[in-house]
Amino acid sequence: MTGTEAHMEDHHTSLRLILNAVGEEFRELGRFSERFQVSLSPAVRNLALDPACHRDVQSLDLLAQRLAALSGYIMEISQLLPDDLMLDSRNALASITLSELQYRLKGAPVPIEEGHRSGELELF
Repeated sequence: MTGTEAHMEDHHTSLRLILNAVGEEFRELGRFSERFQVSLSPAVRNLALDPACHRDVQSLDLLAQRLAALSGYIMEISQLLPDDLMLDSRNALASITLSELQYRLKGAPVPIEEGHRSGELELF
């Protein structure tokens, strides 16, 4: 392998790994949506009785279902891909402004900063 080929390969990631990471993000968002529904269920029940809010309440459930379906779909598709199908996703990753999400999509460990742990509430 030449120096140029090695340099290019450093920035390439398996498409299977990328799609698995996207599928995992969809799965986690679906779980988050489900937990959100459970925690808001008393308020949601009251809103569901209001015809003006009924569609929005149903949309929360639909959101969780669609995220779960997309997760399964993406992860199944990823299993059909050859392991050696690689691409350079740096430009696509540059459009993602959430740094922890960017690390997860890269397949890299998320650095834990002092004073901030993953999952902690950030107020802004």
